[in-house]
Amino acid sequence: MFYGGISGLIPLSRVCYVFFIVFIVVVTLTGFLKALAVVMPHDVQRNIFYYVKIILVVSVGSSIGIVALYREKQALFISPMPVKSIQKIHLTMRTDFRLLPKGNLSGQGTVHFCEDATGKRISARGVINLIVSDSLSQLHSFAGQGSSLVVEGSLLPCKHDGGDDLSVPTFYVQRVIQANTPKGLEYMRFVIRKTLWESFRNQVWAGFAIALLLGVRDDLDQEVSLLFHRAGSAHVLALSGMHIGIIAAFLAFLLRRPLGVRPSSVVSLIVLFLYVNLVGFQPSLIRSLIMYMLLMFCFFKGISTSFISVIALSFLIQLFLDPLGMASLSAILSYSALVGIVLLGPPILNVLKGWVPLPLAGALATSLGAFTVTAPLVTAYFGVLYPIGILAGSILGLIVSLFMLGSILFLVFFSFLPMISALIGVVLAYIYKFQLIMLRKFADYSFEIKQVHWSLVVIFSIAMTALFVYGHYRGKEKRTISSFT
Repeated sequence: MFYGGISGLIPLSRVCYVFFIVFIVVVTLTGFLKALAVVMPHDVQRNIFYYVKIILVVSVGSSIGIVALYREKQALFISPMPVKSIQKIHLTMRTDFRLLPKGNLSGQGTVHFCEDATGKRISARGVINLIVSDSLSQLHSFAGQGSSLVVEGSLLPCKHDGGDDLSVPTFYVQRVIQANTPKGLEYMRFVIRKTLWESFRNQVWAGFAIALLLGVRDDLDQEVSLLFHRAGSAHVLALSGMHIGIIAAFLAFLLRRPLGVRPSSVVSLIVLFLYVNLVGFQPSLIRSLIMYMLLMFCFFKGISTSFISVIALSFLIQLFLDPLGMASLSAILSYSALVGIVLLGPPILNVLKGWVPLPLAGALATSLGAFTVTAPLVTAYFGVLYPIGILAGSILGLIVSLFMLGSILFLVFFSFLPMISALIGVVLAYIYKFQLIMLRKFADYSFEIKQVHWSLVVIFSIAMTALFVYGHYRGKEKRTISSFT
């Protein structure tokens, strides 16, 4: 319901009608089955109510989708005056500024006031994107999430026109009139980010470490960024569940023995929440945090559940909390990749066993599972695929994980034991050089798949899925027969 509405497949005016029809059907069916429960055999009751529960879950999911859809519509910028007359905007930043390839800064903010050329100011609301070409060093050093800005420029024309358009408008900033640093907790967050940034300054691998730990690629070598793209592994640089998993594993290793399982899990959750707040509440990180909380709750309550159920519940919770973020491509790719890993990873691993060493087989299964599901989306949005990313992502993921752990240890010892920190820095420099060698090798053997329609890639993905699932069950059957014999 949510993605149908934001993509235009379901007109907003008809979403409620669809929902009410589904709701009436569910209520009628539930009441009818409840009335028949007295005369139905127990087995028939159990089978029917299983499907009733599925229908109820779909109805709840649709309800959340509709609520999220209308919440997103209300969060969009509503111009209080003719769009062409807007010259100044007063806003508060919702995100930190990011450096674009062309040298501009980009971010997202919540609008408070709009002004025209005569100085007339009218209050406004909603979220807009910013592209800034002025005062770059000032904004980079003193502004970020929570900063209040007064900027001058113009709204860029929307790609789609119409009453149901849910795209976030973009304001091109030609001049920054006023920029205030964040206040309160946001200021503390800003200071911590700058402190961490400065801790890596003198290292040759500083830009890469900052990109992995804070998600800021401003100091990342352009050659490294380009090599990751050519190797089909740009997703390794994006903050995701992998980074949360590494930090969670590191915390569990440090805290579980002195504190015990339950206290260490609570402390880990608090630290992970503070980390996500530090780097910014990005969709992939929010997803990982919600899933960590759900899994921890199920573990301590003794609730048996499947991983795919946790993913689904996490999706609905995040959709309700942050519909604007869930409409982004990063959120769609994050959930799609995870579903591919969970559903296709085990069948692929089963097929690769015996042909590939087990550690590499596990990494390949994870990479190929994510690639198979996300390939249609990547093709539809970017128009290009890098198949080398299946192999490169699995190997580079292991190297990046090791490098990230080393970077965390470097920070831990930086202030207390500088000598150990310097030694770790030397090791990280060698890991960084080795990674560059691997990146260049993968980039040399890389090739692009261009001008392929996304529907063909969908067919390819379905065929690949069927092939691996068939291989998985055929392998299980063979092993069962041989064991029986």
